Amino acid sequence: MFKSSQEIRLNTSEAAAAGRYTNNSNGEDFCIFGKYQKTPDADDKYCTSAHQVFVAPELTDTSRVQLLHFPNGAVRINTEITFIIKRNGVKGNFEVKLESPSGRIIYVPLKINDPERFEVKLLITEAGLYKVHIKCNSVLLPKSPYILVSITGSEMETEFNKKPQLPVFRSDASKVVQYGLSAHLRIGLNKKNEFTVDGSRAGNNILFVGICGPNGQCDEVVIKHEGRNIYKVTYQIQDPGQYILAAKWGDEHISGSPFTLSAI
Repeated sequence: MFKSSQEIRLNTSEAAAAGRYTNNSNGEDFCIFGKYQKTPDADDKYCTSAHQVFVAPELTDTSRVQLLHFPNGAVRINTEITFIIKRNGVKGNFEVKLESPSGRIIYVPLKINDPERFEVKLLITEAGLYKVHIKCNSVLLPKSPYILVSITGSEMETEFNKKPQLPVFRSDASKVVQYGLSAHLRIGLNKKNEFTVDGSRAGNNILFVGICGPNGQCDEVVIKHEGRNIYKVTYQIQDPGQYILAAKWGDEHISGSPFTLSAI
């Protein structure tokens, strides 16, 4: 005999019997949790009212859900944003809610691409901070709400055209020491040549190395940071002739720079 009151979990055969709807695009059934009425069975001879069935959300691990193609930078207003919710095996009902900068709440319909993926489209019409709230079985995804920043076209052009500014370093290029270079150094052709630059006592800055010869820039210069502001520099020259090697610690030449190289 059927119990007069019963609780069952979502996405089980009992839940499917209690209440379900059909997606018209592919004919799949999806059960929605909530309260249902069930007509008594023929065996329930003494029942005078419909039974109540409470379909509860299943236990959901929302950390497995992924968002694909979600914007991670500023977007232009009056554009449509599209991203994908990937289940990764998590069952249940998804809900997407868009909160605009002015506080307006919009429930966003989901398009089912396949059993594992939902497509979400958001229309961004205001400049400011949007919040995208995503739930599965009434449980928020770990990083929800997701943030979208929308700006006008003029603001976007200004941000794009901004040139990065180097920080102001406190350093002393006179305390940089190099090993492997001399005022007039003879080097071999078509082989790896190297030297070391030690800036451990010179403060923080950026090491710049350039080599120029009869035919322009050197074919290969590699700067590798060894730690504690100590760098190994390797370079290779293919054409014979005189070369100039400049090494700067920030805007200042290190001691002895520029150096003359004779390639033979």
